[in-house]
Amino acid sequence: MADAPNPIREASRREAFARLQSSFPLSISMTDVELPGGARLDDDEFVVRTSKDWGLSIKPLILTTKRLFCPSDLTGRSSVALRLTDVRSVTLMKHWVGFSTIVVETVERRQASFAAFINGPLIRADIAAMLDAASGASAPAPSAAAAAPSPRDRYDLLREIIELRRSGVLTEAEFEKEKARILEQP
Repeated sequence: MADAPNPIREASRREAFARLQSSFPLSISMTDVELPGGARLDDDEFVVRTSKDWGLSIKPLILTTKRLFCPSDLTGRSSVALRLTDVRSVTLMKHWVGFSTIVVETVERRQASFAAFINGPLIRADIAAMLDAASGASAPAPSAAAAAPSPRDRYDLLREIIELRRSGVLTEAEFEKEKARILEQP
């Protein structure tokens, strides 16, 4: 059974949201999500993206204004919560065979990684934009033009989602939605 909403916490969150929403390069949401390990969002912490927003089914993959919750390795059996201020780099590794991988390295040289079946460049750009915001750098919001794949990348993305549909990872409806999204990009 979910806890009853705390009116004081909700008021504090609304106030913090109003104050912070224009200071981040990506849109933020007041929606509360279930975080791994029973963690809670801080009163001044808000959801930026979840795996669903990126079209992935990876659990947990949640980017907030302060933390990144992600699988600790490619098996996805365990997860980590990384403070954005502790992240040193986020890299998109494209492999000859298989899917791209996002690798996140912390200042303690710990690494977390997860497969980016689709939208790898966008996922990396979103995390990097929030890293810049967390470090105080004035990073411009990733533009749609910068995140848009080249025509060659677009064909690769289409091939990837076709393979995902064939292997049963994507349903027909998910495939059609993702195909439409890829084809609508400039």
